[in-house]
Amino acid sequence: MQTEPTDAELGRTLATTVHTGALSTLGRDGFPFGSVVSHALDATGRPLLLLSDLAEHTRNLITDPRASLLVAQQDPGDPLALSRVTLIGPVAQPPADERAAALAAYRTVHEGTVGTDHGFRIYRMEVNAVRFVGGFAHMSWVGAADHAAAEPDPLVPHVARIVEHMNDDHADALVTFCRVDGGRPDTADAEMTGCDRYGFTVLADGAPLRLPFPRRVDTPDEVRAAMVEMVRAARATPA
Repeated sequence: MQTEPTDAELGRTLATTVHTGALSTLGRDGFPFGSVVSHALDATGRPLLLLSDLAEHTRNLITDPRASLLVAQQDPGDPLALSRVTLIGPVAQPPADERAAALAAYRTVHEGTVGTDHGFRIYRMEVNAVRFVGGFAHMSWVGAADHAAAEPDPLVPHVARIVEHMNDDHADALVTFCRVDGGRPDTADAEMTGCDRYGFTVLADGAPLRLPFPRRVDTPDEVRAAMVEMVRAARATPA
C-alpha cells in the first residue's frame, strides 16, 4: 500500500495549485530571459499560458520554443526549505482545433482573463522532463510520462481546515497516534503540520513524524472516517 506521495504527485500537485511561475525563455544572444507568468495545467499536466504578442518572452518563444517554468510553494519560511518544481519543454500555440479547449481550461483557473482578440494567444508546453525539489536533500528528476499520469492531491483545498480541526479538537488523538502508530510511546505533545491523501505529518514533542492512513483518502469525510478508525484501533491496542 502506498503510504506517501511520489515526487511526480508532489510536483503535479504543486504546479496545479500554485498558478504563477517564472518562465525562462532564450532571449537575445541566447541568454536565458526570466519573466513572471500565470499558468494552468491541462488534464495531462501540460502548462497553459495566455501570452501577449508584445511580450518579450512571446517573441523569444517564436524564435526558439525551448523553455522552462518554475513553480514554487507559496508559504512562509525559508524559500529554500520549501518545495518547487521546474517543467521543461517546448512552448508553442496548440493546433488550431485544440486552442478553444486549451483557453477554456486556462480560464477555469484564471477567470475574467482577456480574450484572444486583445492581442493575447494561448500557448502550451509539451513537457519533456520535470525537476522536483522538496526542500533540503529532497530532489529528483521526474519523467514526462510519470508527470502526465500523476494525479494532483484532492485534499489540498481542505488541508488547512483539517489541520486546524485536529489540533484544536483532537490533540489527545494525535498523541495517541504518535505513541501507538508512530512508535514513540513517550510522546507528551503532538501537533499536526500537514495532510495528504496517503497520510499526515505531526510534530511529536517537536520531532517530525509521518503517519499513514489505513487506505487512500480523497475527501474530508474520508479523512474523518480514517481518523476514527485509527483512534479506535490505537485505543484498543494494549499499552
